[in-house]
Amino acid sequence: MKRAVLLDFEVQFNFLSKTYGGGVTGVEPAPGEKALGVIYEVSPDELKKLDIVEGVPMGIYYRQTVTVIDENGKEHQAETYRTSDPKGPFTPTKRYLGLMIKGAKEHCLDPDYIKELETLYATLKK
Repeated sequence: MKRAVLLDFEVQFNFLSKTYGGGVTGVEPAPGEKALGVIYEVSPDELKKLDIVEGVPMGIYYRQTVTVIDENGKEHQAETYRTSDPKGPFTPTKRYLGLMIKGAKEHCLDPDYIKELETLYATLKK
């Protein structure tokens, strides 16, 4: 596991999830922006299982190979899930955003990013 950045993309709440009852994220092209995250080494079998969890067979998301840069400046080819038909933005739920915040903290992502998520969280009613 390594922290990494996807340049010229941003995280957007661009899909309305029935599971979460609010907006969930995808990454979309955005010149000059960056999407922060984590890269994992995953086996082909695990990737197939992730495809199912992420709704690839149902056409909700699709997998795209992207170039990310790890915290040491090294480039990696990585797979990310993109929303097939992005809309919105949709308001996320506290439950979903709470999971994002928890993951960002656990992986020590940029404190400014965590603060941005926490600020949004504070505005949510549900």
